[in-house]
Parts: sequence; structure tokens; C-alpha cells
Amino acid sequence: MNRTGENLVLLLTGAVMAALGGLVLAPMVFPTPEFVSSVGAASVPVEVPDVRGLPRQEARRVIESSSLVLGGEWSQYGSLETMGLVVRQDPAPGTVVPRGAPVSIFWNVGPLYRTFHPESLVDKRAVEAEAMIADWQLYSAGRSRVPHPSVPEGYVVSVSPWRSDSISVMTPVRLLVSTGWRGAPRLTGMYVAEAESLLTVEGMVMVVEGDSAVIDPGKHGRVLRQVPLPGDPADEGDTVYVVVGRRGTTEDWGNW
Repeated sequence: MNRTGENLVLLLTGAVMAALGGLVLAPMVFPTPEFVSSVGAASVPVEVPDVRGLPRQEARRVIESSSLVLGGEWSQYGSLETMGLVVRQDPAPGTVVPRGAPVSIFWNVGPLYRTFHPESLVDKRAVEAEAMIADWQLYSAGRSRVPHPSVPEGYVVSVSPWRSDSISVMTPVRLLVSTGWRGAPRLTGMYVAEAESLLTVEGMVMVVEGDSAVIDPGKHGRVLRQVPLPGDPADEGDTVYVVVGRRGTTEDWGNW
């Protein structure tokens, strides 16, 4: 073998020995690399904890303390018994995921339909009525205002919608609030004593001009008509003339 051939053999032998040496020595010199997740911890799998039945704040704490992150909080309607608690999660409890993986929770905002008694809001101050609406966990749509002869200013005259027992949480509640009354108060429908008491407060005088037979016994003793009319200009010291209902007799009906 000539010298060129010998050199080529030696070169090939050295290359093979170098490769074998690298395979043996490299693991001892260079450690195996660790892959790092988005939160900076070693990518060692963890088990998703069970946060069902916990309040949202507690569920968030448990997830984050398990080297995971909160992926999202979603609300859904459910029973009153589990209201405010986590009822579902994704991934499911016990699922093995990488550290830093997101976990979404679904919490119960309560029933779609809530207790609602509009009649109990009438004659309340508007702020008190709105507090009751909030206690029922319903939404207030604000106030409309209207003059009213007997409901004081700032008090609730009516409510919309007027549905007893329950309504959907998607239905806003609006209050009709009195702005008070200017002029002659409304006396029609009141008993004579009530009408006279109201006029006394207003500094006015009531005079009963007469009575009129009525078929409806519920109108007996109540004001049927008045002059001036409700809302007409009237000042302190003025006189309001009224006609009072009287239970009709056979003689009255014979005259008809």
C-alpha cells in the first residue's frame, strides 16, 4: 500500500473513533435539555384538580396553586341550591395536562326565573323599591315619572311589567314614580271622611252638595263627582264641592 492509501485509512479510522467517543462522552459533559412552558416551569405533567362545587374565587385559587392558569369563567343558569358555585370545568378533573395549561370553569348564576311581587313595590319610596328589585336579583330599567293626586312625590305609583310570582332575569323592571300633584286633589272614589281629611291637609274646605243613588254598593258613601276637577287650579282656602254616592232604593229605581 502506498503512502496515500495509508493516510486515507488513518483518516477514516480517526473519524470513526471520534464519532464513537462523542456518543460516549457527550451525555456526561452536556446535560439533557429541559423544555420550559409558557409560565416558566419545567414541563412536567400535572393532574387537573376538581373545583366543582367551589365558589369562583376559591376555584381560581385552587387552579393557580396547581401550576395551572384560569382559562375563562363562563356563567350559566341553574338551580338555586348551587347558585354562585362552579358546576362544570374543562378539562375534567383528573385529566393530566402540562404545567401552565388553561382550565375553564362554568358557574351557576341561579334560576332563569326569579321571585317577583310588583304589588309590594307600590307606595314604596323609589330607592326602597329599587333595593327590593336588587334583592330579588333582577335588573332595574330606571324610572318614569307621572303626576298623581294621592301618591306623594318620589313614591312608586306602578311597576312594569306587572306579573305576579316570578319573571325572567332577562326582563328589566321599570318604576312609575309620582311627581306629586299641583291643583285640586283627586277626591273621587274616596270616602267622605278621607276626602275631608285630605282637603284639611291642603288647607281647603269640602262642601257636600248632595248625594246620588248608586247601583254598586261599594260606591255608597264615596265621592262620585267634584268641582273643581282633579288637577284644576286651586289655592289654600278654596272650597271643593262634592256629590256622594248613596245606596239606591226601590223608589230610586222606580223613578228611572
